[in-house]
Amino acid sequence: MTGEEIEKVMTKLREKYRDGTKKFGGRWFDLEQLDQRYRHAMENRMNMEGFVLAEISNYDKILDRCGKGRDRKSVSEKIDRILEEHAARIAHYPEIVFHPSAGFEIARFYGALSELARHYMAIFWHITARQDIRKPLAELEERLDFLAMPRGTNPSKRIQDHRALLSRKGVTELEIERDKNEYLKESAFLLHDIVDFCEFAIQKKDPAWETPLRMDKLYLEEKRKKAVIKVFTGMTGYGAILLVRDYAAGIIEDFRLGAFRRQAAD
Repeated sequence: MTGEEIEKVMTKLREKYRDGTKKFGGRWFDLEQLDQRYRHAMENRMNMEGFVLAEISNYDKILDRCGKGRDRKSVSEKIDRILEEHAARIAHYPEIVFHPSAGFEIARFYGALSELARHYMAIFWHITARQDIRKPLAELEERLDFLAMPRGTNPSKRIQDHRALLSRKGVTELEIERDKNEYLKESAFLLHDIVDFCEFAIQKKDPAWETPLRMDKLYLEEKRKKAVIKVFTGMTGYGAILLVRDYAAGIIEDFRLGAFRRQAAD
């Protein structure tokens, strides 16, 4: 969602809040608080698309609380279209429902990142023993493991933290949204680093990567091994690296995380 689209949706929401104030009073529809949340999100460089979607959901909940849920149909078609386009853009990623209250976006995002962790990054250990590649790879995998690698029947450690927050008594929507956006931001930094790492690896120009991959010496648990083979079958080493790069870049694009790239000063 572009900045212009976000501002258009916020303009529509403000109009809805003004109408709600006239009909039901400011106790239900506090426009000042809406603008304060918006400014906070902008100042803290939150995922603004996620913020807008959360505010639309919040508007629906307010209508329910004041007994006017039937008025939900009056929300503009523009907002409905944005929601539909957002859902369609990420629908092809696997959905991992780790909590009944987890939103569609984070369930799909965790699914996408988990797929990267389980079935994509492992190929690097198979195609090269070069230490100048394996050392940065190990650092990336450690971060990815924390964010996205399932632990048996449990989700990753970071998602377990988010799940605990969702289960906490008295937790607010703002706290949930803030933690979700922190997860998205931290993951976006990593995704950009993975794309850069793939570019770095390609520049090494290893002649061994010009031939098709041999999967007979891929040492992974059998189910995971079959999934990795399915992803990379028939590819050369170079093709495999490009596929990992494009998958990570695709997540960045589809979840609109391009702005969350770590600055050199960091």
